[in-house]
Amino acid sequence: MLLKNATFLNSHMRFDKGDIYIDGDRINFQVSDIEIEEIVDCTDYLILPGLFNSHFHSYSPIAKGLMKEMELQDWGNSSNQGKLQQLLFDYVDNKLTENEFSCIAQKSYVDMVKNGVTFVSDSDPQSPGCLKKVMEELGIKGIIDAYEEIGDYQGTPGKIDFGSHLLEEEDITEEELQKVKELKSNYNPIMMTHCLESQWRSDIVQSKYGQSSVSLYRKHGLLDKHTVLFHGVYMNPTDMDILAKSNSSVIHCPSSNLDTGAGIADVSTMIDKGLNVGLGTDYSHTNMWELMRLTYYLMKVNNPLEKHTVEDVFKMATRNGAEAYSLKAITGEIKQDYKADLIFLRKEVEMEPMIDSDGFTNSLYNLLFYSRDDSVQHVMIDGEWVMKERKIMLVDEEALDAEYNRISDGFRKYLDSQDQIN
Repeated sequence: MLLKNATFLNSHMRFDKGDIYIDGDRINFQVSDIEIEEIVDCTDYLILPGLFNSHFHSYSPIAKGLMKEMELQDWGNSSNQGKLQQLLFDYVDNKLTENEFSCIAQKSYVDMVKNGVTFVSDSDPQSPGCLKKVMEELGIKGIIDAYEEIGDYQGTPGKIDFGSHLLEEEDITEEELQKVKELKSNYNPIMMTHCLESQWRSDIVQSKYGQSSVSLYRKHGLLDKHTVLFHGVYMNPTDMDILAKSNSSVIHCPSSNLDTGAGIADVSTMIDKGLNVGLGTDYSHTNMWELMRLTYYLMKVNNPLEKHTVEDVFKMATRNGAEAYSLKAITGEIKQDYKADLIFLRKEVEMEPMIDSDGFTNSLYNLLFYSRDDSVQHVMIDGEWVMKERKIMLVDEEALDAEYNRISDGFRKYLDSQDQIN
């Protein structure tokens, strides 16, 4: 396949023009006398590397709004809202069938693809095998947290990877730390966890051990390039130094952190210290463009206006996500021999004028802030069309939406029935 007249984002975060040959699942700029079976005129598109949603929970869309205006430690408490949350957790754990869970996950993944996401990191301890099947049906790439079952899944063929789990602060004990060390020693997987997400979690580990969870992880040899820590709102500069030196990664989840009142992670200092920072929508949210805009604006708070750029945000959403999950050498950028994980955004009149001159460009800024919800027209993963002209290729969206609505209606009826019982 030849992408003719392409305008694409290069590794320097500037737009280039030229033809791109898709050679199987790879990008090839060295087009010569190769026989071309398909030519795609890309004159009307801007081509970017696919986005990485580096932290998500697949069941969470059914919980939309149920956690509003409530801090994390209060979830499931004795309030009316907390009781609804208890019913939610019971419903997800005990009432949803595997097919229903698959539908909720697939609805989330489809929404992400329509936003230009080509890779998702998903955490659900009950259904790693189910999630793999759902991802493969759609064609999206990803990594699934298999927790302590990593041995059953690691090395499974396909483009879906599996990782394991470090400990949240409330779960840290010496015994559990030893178990995690054994998992790491036996399998050396990507290891991920929610880390210093809130004041509550920070206080737990400080009161018990007199140090941060980051310091504890280092003490037990659990930090390296395979370590991915979500949130990091309460990481101090020492924690950041430790993580940078160990080549660990942090996933910034500002929408979630604001939802729970946890605060705003000091991403600026993380970047200053050389720490790799990716982006994740986390709980219920799937809109990466909304997340990227929020990230950009939050980095303007308490920092010089010019310190952080829109290019920094696009790096977080692409190559930094690839680096976090040990994929930097093959995806996350549009480069020779990299995987053809590409998204095609329609050039909108609202984006104009897009200016690229020596020493100045507004193109990425205009793209981020003036694109439309439906600007992502095509999505390619491993050289295959996963979405073409906003149509998902391998999943029946109409049937998926109908089933999701049926499940949501069933959940509402379940809540109503429990209210009548009580």
